[in-house]
Amino acid sequence: MDWKRRRTLPSSSVKTVAIVGGTHGNETNGVHLAKHFMRNPALVKRPSFETEVLLSNVAAIQQNTRYVEEDLNRCYLLEDLQNDAKSTSTLERKRAREVDAQLGPKSSSEPKCDFIIDLHNTTAATGVALLMAPNDEFAHEVAHHLMSLDETVRVVEWNDQADWPLCPSIGRSGLTFEVGPCPWGCLEPELFQQSRRLVMALLDYVEKHNSLVASGSPTRQEVSMKVFRSIGVSIDYPRAGEDPVGHVHPALQGQDFRELQEGDPIFMTFDGEEMTFDRKAHKVPEKYERVYALFVNEAAYYEKKVALMLMSCGEATFSKLAS
Repeated sequence: MDWKRRRTLPSSSVKTVAIVGGTHGNETNGVHLAKHFMRNPALVKRPSFETEVLLSNVAAIQQNTRYVEEDLNRCYLLEDLQNDAKSTSTLERKRAREVDAQLGPKSSSEPKCDFIIDLHNTTAATGVALLMAPNDEFAHEVAHHLMSLDETVRVVEWNDQADWPLCPSIGRSGLTFEVGPCPWGCLEPELFQQSRRLVMALLDYVEKHNSLVASGSPTRQEVSMKVFRSIGVSIDYPRAGEDPVGHVHPALQGQDFRELQEGDPIFMTFDGEEMTFDRKAHKVPEKYERVYALFVNEAAYYEKKVALMLMSCGEATFSKLAS
Protein backbone atom coordinates (compact mmCIF):
# COMPACT_ATOMS: atom_id res chain seq x y z
CA MET A 1 0.00 0.00 0.00
CA ASP A 2 1.37 3.40 -1.02
CA TRP A 3 0.39 5.32 2.11
CA LYS A 4 1.43 8.63 0.53
CA ARG A 5 -1.56 8.51 -1.83
CA ARG A 6 -3.85 9.35 1.07
CA ARG A 7 -2.12 12.67 1.72
CA THR A 8 -4.80 14.89 0.29
CA LEU A 9 -8.23 16.12 1.28
CA PRO A 10 -9.24 17.85 -1.95
CA SER A 11 -13.00 17.44 -1.78
CA SER A 12 -13.72 15.48 1.39
CA SER A 13 -14.59 16.75 4.83
CA VAL A 14 -12.20 16.88 7.75
CA LYS A 15 -13.44 14.85 10.70
CA THR A 16 -10.56 15.16 13.18
CA VAL A 17 -7.83 17.76 13.75
CA ALA A 18 -4.99 17.24 16.23
CA ILE A 19 -2.94 20.04 17.77
CA VAL A 20 0.35 18.68 19.08
CA GLY A 21 2.66 20.54 21.44
CA GLY A 22 5.98 19.51 22.92
CA THR A 23 7.42 17.34 20.19
CA HIS A 24 10.52 19.15 21.42
CA GLY A 25 10.18 19.68 25.15
CA ASN A 26 12.00 23.02 25.40
CA GLU A 27 10.05 24.74 22.61
CA THR A 28 8.02 26.52 25.19
CA ASN A 29 5.71 28.68 23.08
CA GLY A 30 4.27 25.58 21.44
CA VAL A 31 4.05 23.68 24.71
CA HIS A 32 2.10 26.42 26.45
CA LEU A 33 -0.11 27.15 23.47
CA ALA A 34 -1.17 23.48 23.48
CA LYS A 35 -1.73 23.63 27.26
CA HIS A 36 -3.79 26.80 26.79
CA PHE A 37 -6.04 24.98 24.33
CA MET A 38 -6.27 21.96 26.65
CA ARG A 39 -7.49 24.21 29.48
CA ASN A 40 -9.91 26.00 27.14
CA PRO A 41 -11.30 23.37 24.77
CA ALA A 42 -14.11 25.65 23.58
CA LEU A 43 -11.50 27.78 21.78
CA VAL A 44 -10.63 24.98 19.38
CA LYS A 45 -14.02 23.32 19.14
CA ARG A 46 -15.85 23.64 15.82
CA PRO A 47 -19.24 22.19 14.87
CA SER A 48 -18.20 19.99 11.96
CA PHE A 49 -15.09 18.25 13.31
CA GLU A 50 -13.41 17.07 16.48
CA THR A 51 -10.26 18.79 17.76
CA GLU A 52 -7.82 16.83 19.88
CA VAL A 53 -4.96 18.53 21.74
CA LEU A 54 -2.05 16.57 23.15
CA LEU A 55 1.48 16.90 24.46
CA SER A 56 3.84 14.50 22.74
CA ASN A 57 7.25 14.32 24.46
CA VAL A 58 5.98 14.68 28.03
CA ALA A 59 9.27 13.55 29.60
CA ALA A 60 11.25 16.17 27.67
CA ILE A 61 8.72 18.86 28.62
CA GLN A 62 9.20 17.98 32.29
CA GLN A 63 12.98 18.24 31.90
CA ASN A 64 12.79 21.38 29.71
CA THR A 65 15.00 19.75 27.11
CA ARG A 66 14.62 19.11 23.40
CA TYR A 67 14.59 15.35 23.93
CA VAL A 68 15.64 12.78 26.52
CA GLU A 69 17.33 10.09 24.43
CA GLU A 70 16.80 11.07 20.79
CA ASP A 71 14.86 13.55 18.68
CA LEU A 72 11.20 12.50 18.69
CA ASN A 73 10.65 14.35 15.43
CA ARG A 74 12.97 11.88 13.71
CA CYS A 75 11.11 8.79 14.96
CA TYR A 76 8.06 8.65 12.69
CA LEU A 77 9.39 6.81 9.65
CA LEU A 78 6.91 4.11 8.74
CA GLU A 79 9.54 1.36 8.67
CA ASP A 80 10.74 2.37 12.15
CA LEU A 81 7.23 2.43 13.61
CA GLN A 82 6.64 -1.08 12.26
CA ASN A 83 9.94 -2.44 13.59
CA ASP A 84 9.14 -3.84 17.05
CA ALA A 85 12.74 -3.86 18.24
CA LYS A 86 13.62 -0.39 16.97
CA SER A 87 10.35 1.26 18.00
CA THR A 88 10.92 0.35 21.66
CA SER A 89 14.66 1.07 21.81
CA THR A 90 14.40 4.58 23.34
CA LEU A 91 11.90 6.64 25.30
CA GLU A 92 11.18 8.76 22.21
CA ARG A 93 10.64 5.78 19.94
CA LYS A 94 8.19 4.31 22.43
CA ARG A 95 6.37 7.64 22.57
CA ALA A 96 6.32 7.88 18.78
CA ARG A 97 4.56 4.55 18.64
CA GLU A 98 2.01 5.74 21.20
CA VAL A 99 1.33 8.96 19.27
CA ASP A 100 1.08 6.95 16.04
CA ALA A 101 -1.51 4.67 17.64
CA GLN A 102 -3.45 7.70 18.90
CA LEU A 103 -3.44 9.74 15.68
CA GLY A 104 -2.70 7.19 12.98
CA PRO A 105 -1.61 4.62 12.47
CA LYS A 106 0.61 5.85 9.70
CA SER A 107 0.39 2.43 8.04
CA SER A 108 -3.37 2.83 7.53
CA SER A 109 -5.05 4.32 4.47
CA GLU A 110 -7.60 5.76 6.93
CA PRO A 111 -5.69 7.15 9.93
CA LYS A 112 -7.73 8.47 12.86
CA CYS A 113 -6.54 12.04 12.35
CA ASP A 114 -7.22 13.94 9.14
CA PHE A 115 -5.07 17.00 9.89
CA ILE A 116 -2.19 17.44 12.34
CA ILE A 117 -0.86 20.82 13.51
CA ASP A 118 2.55 20.31 15.14
CA LEU A 119 3.62 23.36 17.18
CA HIS A 120 7.35 24.07 17.12
CA ASN A 121 9.69 26.93 17.96
CA THR A 122 13.15 27.69 16.65
CA THR A 123 15.93 29.96 17.85
CA ALA A 124 16.35 31.04 14.20
CA ALA A 125 14.54 34.14 12.91
CA THR A 126 12.01 32.32 10.75
CA GLY A 127 8.93 34.26 11.82
CA VAL A 128 5.99 31.95 11.21
CA ALA A 129 7.06 29.28 8.74
CA LEU A 130 4.62 26.53 7.78
CA LEU A 131 6.40 23.30 6.84
CA MET A 132 4.62 20.55 4.90
CA ALA A 133 4.96 17.68 2.45
CA PRO A 134 5.30 18.82 -1.17
CA ASN A 135 2.38 16.60 -2.22
CA ASP A 136 0.01 17.64 0.57
CA GLU A 137 -2.58 19.72 -1.28
CA PHE A 138 -4.78 20.47 1.69
CA ALA A 139 -1.86 21.71 3.81
CA HIS A 140 -0.94 24.03 0.93
CA GLU A 141 -4.55 25.21 0.73
CA VAL A 142 -4.59 25.99 4.45
CA ALA A 143 -1.24 27.76 4.21
CA HIS A 144 -2.44 29.83 1.25
CA HIS A 145 -5.35 31.05 3.39
CA LEU A 146 -3.11 31.92 6.36
CA MET A 147 -0.75 33.82 4.06
CA SER A 148 -3.73 35.86 2.86
CA LEU A 149 -4.38 36.86 6.49
CA ASP A 150 -0.76 37.51 7.49
CA GLU A 151 1.76 38.51 4.86
CA THR A 152 4.68 37.53 7.12
CA VAL A 153 3.77 33.82 6.94
CA ARG A 154 6.07 31.74 4.73
CA VAL A 155 5.72 28.21 3.40
CA VAL A 156 8.54 25.67 3.34
CA GLU A 157 8.16 22.25 1.75
CA TRP A 158 9.80 19.21 3.27
CA ASN A 159 12.37 17.37 1.17
CA ASP A 160 10.78 15.45 -1.68
CA GLN A 161 11.45 11.90 -0.50
CA ALA A 162 9.68 8.58 0.01
CA ASP A 163 8.80 9.10 3.68
CA TRP A 164 9.30 11.62 6.46
CA PRO A 165 10.16 10.98 10.14
CA LEU A 166 8.01 13.92 11.25
CA CYS A 167 4.88 13.95 13.39
CA PRO A 168 2.46 15.50 10.84
CA SER A 169 3.20 12.66 8.42
CA ILE A 170 1.10 10.33 10.60
CA GLY A 171 -2.20 11.88 9.53
CA ARG A 172 -3.89 12.26 6.17
CA SER A 173 -2.60 15.82 6.01
CA GLY A 174 -0.76 18.23 8.28
CA LEU A 175 1.90 20.82 8.80
CA THR A 176 4.50 22.07 11.23
CA PHE A 177 4.14 25.53 12.77
CA GLU A 178 7.81 26.60 13.02
CA VAL A 179 7.98 29.91 14.87
CA GLY A 180 11.00 31.97 15.83
CA PRO A 181 13.19 33.39 17.12
CA CYS A 182 12.24 31.92 20.49
CA PRO A 183 14.85 31.14 23.14
CA TRP A 184 14.60 27.65 24.60
CA GLY A 185 12.44 27.50 27.69
CA CYS A 186 10.96 30.97 27.17
CA LEU A 187 7.63 32.40 26.09
CA GLU A 188 8.04 34.97 23.33
CA PRO A 189 4.92 37.14 23.67
CA GLU A 190 4.39 38.49 20.16
CA LEU A 191 5.03 35.15 18.46
CA PHE A 192 2.83 33.33 20.97
CA GLN A 193 -0.10 35.61 20.20
CA GLN A 194 0.54 35.45 16.46
CA SER A 195 0.60 31.64 16.61
CA ARG A 196 -2.63 31.58 18.62
CA ARG A 197 -4.39 33.81 16.09
CA LEU A 198 -3.22 31.74 13.14
CA VAL A 199 -4.16 28.39 14.70
CA MET A 200 -7.64 29.75 15.43
CA ALA A 201 -7.91 31.03 11.85
CA LEU A 202 -6.78 27.63 10.59
CA LEU A 203 -9.55 25.89 12.49
CA ASP A 204 -12.06 28.39 11.14
CA TYR A 205 -10.86 27.63 7.63
CA VAL A 206 -11.30 23.88 8.14
CA GLU A 207 -14.85 24.59 9.28
CA LYS A 208 -15.45 26.62 6.13
CA HIS A 209 -13.93 23.83 4.03
CA ASN A 210 -16.33 21.33 5.55
CA SER A 211 -19.25 23.64 4.90
CA LEU A 212 -18.32 23.90 1.22
CA VAL A 213 -17.97 20.13 0.96
CA ALA A 214 -21.36 19.66 2.63
CA SER A 215 -22.99 21.98 0.10
CA GLY A 216 -22.86 19.07 -2.32
CA SER A 217 -21.44 20.78 -5.37
CA PRO A 218 -18.20 22.51 -4.42
CA THR A 219 -16.11 24.02 -7.18
CA ARG A 220 -12.36 24.28 -7.26
CA GLN A 221 -10.03 26.99 -8.47
CA GLU A 222 -6.34 26.91 -9.27
CA VAL A 223 -4.12 29.09 -7.13
CA SER A 224 -0.38 29.51 -6.63
CA MET A 225 1.87 30.78 -3.88
CA LYS A 226 5.54 31.27 -3.16
CA VAL A 227 7.22 28.33 -1.44
CA PHE A 228 10.74 27.61 -0.27
CA ARG A 229 12.19 24.17 -1.00
CA SER A 230 15.25 22.46 0.37
CA ILE A 231 18.02 21.85 -2.14
CA GLY A 232 19.54 19.18 0.11
CA VAL A 233 22.56 21.28 1.09
CA SER A 234 23.50 22.45 4.57
CA ILE A 235 26.62 24.32 5.71
CA ASP A 236 28.48 23.64 8.93
CA TYR A 237 30.36 26.10 11.11
CA PRO A 238 34.13 26.35 10.65
CA ARG A 239 35.55 23.83 13.08
CA ALA A 240 38.74 22.53 14.62
CA GLY A 241 37.83 18.93 15.22
CA GLU A 242 34.47 18.95 16.95
CA ASP A 243 34.69 22.53 18.20
CA PRO A 244 33.46 25.56 16.25
CA VAL A 245 36.19 28.12 15.61
CA GLY A 246 33.83 30.66 14.14
CA HIS A 247 30.24 31.83 14.29
CA VAL A 248 27.58 33.03 11.88
CA HIS A 249 28.55 36.39 10.44
CA PRO A 250 26.74 39.30 12.13
CA ALA A 251 25.39 40.39 8.73
CA LEU A 252 23.65 37.00 8.32
CA GLN A 253 22.45 36.50 11.88
CA GLY A 254 18.67 36.91 12.05
CA GLN A 255 18.36 36.94 8.25
CA ASP A 256 16.48 33.72 7.54
CA PHE A 257 15.02 33.55 4.01
CA ARG A 258 17.65 36.02 2.76
CA GLU A 259 19.09 35.30 -0.69
CA LEU A 260 22.78 34.41 -0.60
CA GLN A 261 25.01 35.88 -3.28
CA GLU A 262 28.45 34.63 -4.24
CA GLY A 263 30.95 36.26 -1.89
CA ASP A 264 28.46 37.22 0.81
CA PRO A 265 29.97 36.90 4.31
CA ILE A 266 28.38 33.96 6.13
CA PHE A 267 30.86 33.22 8.95
CA MET A 268 33.41 35.05 11.03
CA THR A 269 36.20 33.26 12.82
CA PHE A 270 36.72 33.98 16.48
CA ASP A 271 39.72 36.09 15.42
CA GLY A 272 37.43 38.26 13.24
CA GLU A 273 38.27 36.84 9.80
CA GLU A 274 35.34 36.81 7.37
CA MET A 275 34.41 33.64 5.49
CA THR A 276 32.24 34.01 2.41
CA PHE A 277 29.62 32.05 0.51
CA ASP A 278 31.16 30.04 -2.32
CA ARG A 279 28.69 28.12 -4.47
CA LYS A 280 31.31 25.64 -5.66
CA ALA A 281 32.94 25.06 -2.28
CA HIS A 282 29.54 24.70 -0.63
CA LYS A 283 28.41 22.24 -3.30
CA VAL A 284 25.40 24.12 -4.62
CA PRO A 285 24.03 22.30 -7.69
CA GLU A 286 24.29 24.46 -10.81
CA LYS A 287 20.55 24.20 -11.53
CA TYR A 288 19.81 26.45 -8.54
CA GLU A 289 20.54 29.99 -9.73
CA ARG A 290 19.25 31.58 -6.52
CA VAL A 291 19.53 30.13 -3.01
CA TYR A 292 18.29 31.29 0.37
CA ALA A 293 19.36 30.73 3.97
CA LEU A 294 17.10 29.01 6.49
CA PHE A 295 17.50 27.95 10.14
CA VAL A 296 20.45 30.28 10.50
CA ASN A 297 22.31 29.52 13.75
CA GLU A 298 19.53 27.24 15.05
CA ALA A 299 20.69 26.09 18.48
CA ALA A 300 19.43 22.52 18.11
CA TYR A 301 21.46 22.02 14.93
CA TYR A 302 24.89 22.56 16.46
CA GLU A 303 24.94 18.86 17.29
CA LYS A 304 23.87 18.07 13.74
CA LYS A 305 26.75 20.21 12.40
CA VAL A 306 24.40 22.52 10.55
CA ALA A 307 24.85 26.29 10.74
CA LEU A 308 22.28 26.96 8.02
CA MET A 309 20.32 25.17 5.33
CA LEU A 310 20.04 26.27 1.71
CA MET A 311 16.69 26.62 0.01
CA SER A 312 15.38 27.44 -3.43
CA CYS A 313 12.28 29.55 -3.98
CA GLY A 314 9.51 28.93 -6.46
CA GLU A 315 5.79 28.71 -7.04
CA ALA A 316 3.50 25.91 -5.91
CA THR A 317 0.31 25.58 -7.95
CA PHE A 318 -2.64 23.61 -6.62
CA SER A 319 -6.42 23.71 -6.52
CA LYS A 320 -8.57 24.79 -3.59
CA LEU A 321 -12.27 24.87 -2.89
CA ALA A 322 -13.83 28.10 -4.13
CA SER A 323 -16.01 29.99 -1.66
